[in-house]
Amino acid sequence: MASKRIALLVENLYQELDVWYTLLRLREEGMEVETIGTGTQGDYLGRHNFAVRVEKLASSVDASKFDGVVIPGGFAPAYLRRYPAVVNLVRECYQQGKLVAALHHGPWVLISAGIVRGKRVTGAISVKDDVENAGGEFVDLPVVVDGNVITAKSSQELPAFMQEVLGFLWGQRPRLGEAFPDGFLYDSLGNLVALSDFIRRTPAVILFVDSVFNPLFSEFLPEYQEFSKNIRGRGGLFLVVSGDPFPAIRGFLTQVKTDCQIFGDPLLRLGRSFGVLGGMGLLDWNVFIIDRNGAVRYTERCPDGALKDLPGFERQLEILLQRGE
Repeated sequence: MASKRIALLVENLYQELDVWYTLLRLREEGMEVETIGTGTQGDYLGRHNFAVRVEKLASSVDASKFDGVVIPGGFAPAYLRRYPAVVNLVRECYQQGKLVAALHHGPWVLISAGIVRGKRVTGAISVKDDVENAGGEFVDLPVVVDGNVITAKSSQELPAFMQEVLGFLWGQRPRLGEAFPDGFLYDSLGNLVALSDFIRRTPAVILFVDSVFNPLFSEFLPEYQEFSKNIRGRGGLFLVVSGDPFPAIRGFLTQVKTDCQIFGDPLLRLGRSFGVLGGMGLLDWNVFIIDRNGAVRYTERCPDGALKDLPGFERQLEILLQRGE
C-alpha cells in the first residue's frame, strides 16, 4: 500500500525538469507516481527530445484513487487542456480537496478545468492575461499556495515548489474508508518492521506521539496500558508510534514497565504518510482506528493525550471490536 498516489500529466513538448525532478523527488519520499497521458501515443518527447513513457491514460483513471495531480510546464499544457478526460481529472481532484499543482504554462489546464476563479496563481508571464480573464489573480511570485492549488513560475522554482507540494501531502490524513498508509518502523531492539506485519486482519488503534519522554505520555501511560490490555483481550492491537530513535525507546522501556507496543519513527516517514507531521519536525499527537480489512475508520488529534475524551472514539472502537471488523 503506497502512502500517497500522484498523477503526473505528460504530453509532447513537456519541460523535462518539471517532470523528472517532480517524479523522482516524490518517489524518493516513498510515494507512488503514475505518468498520465492523453492517449495520442505511448511515449512523449520533451522540449529537449527526452522521452517519457505513459503508464496510464487520463480516460482510464479515477480521481478518487489519487491524492493529487501535478501539471508540468513547457508547452505540454497546451495539448493537455484539449482533452476532456484530463480536464475532468484535474477538476475532480480540486473538488475533492486534493493537491492540484502546476508549473510554468500549467495554469492553462487549471483554466480549462474552471478552477482558477477567485484563486491566486503564478506561472509563466504569458499566462497572466488568461488567468485574469478566467477570474483569477496572477501573482508575480516564485511559488504561490492558495488552498489546495500550488503553482510555480518556472523550473527554477522546483525546490521551493516541491517543498510546498510535500508539505501539503504530508498534511493530508488518510481518508476514512480507504487503506492505511504502510511503512517501516523500528522496534526497541532496532529491528526494522513493516506496519502491515502487525495490522494483518486485525483491528488496531495507532497512537502517534512526539516522544515517550514527554511528561504527557508518562501521565497517561497507565491509561494506555489498561486500554492496550482491553483491546488485545478482544482480538485487537494498540500500537504507539513515537518520533524517538530506538535506543531512546529501549532506554525508556528499561526504566518503565509496560506491555504497550512502542515503535520508533525517527525519520518521520510514517508520520508524513499519515499526515501527522507537526511543527519543528515533530509528530503531532493523533490517533487512528484501523479495521481488520486495513481501512481507516477513525482519526482525530489528541493534543492533551486523553483518548477517552475524544468525540466518537470509544463508540467507533466498540463497533469494530463487537463486529470483529
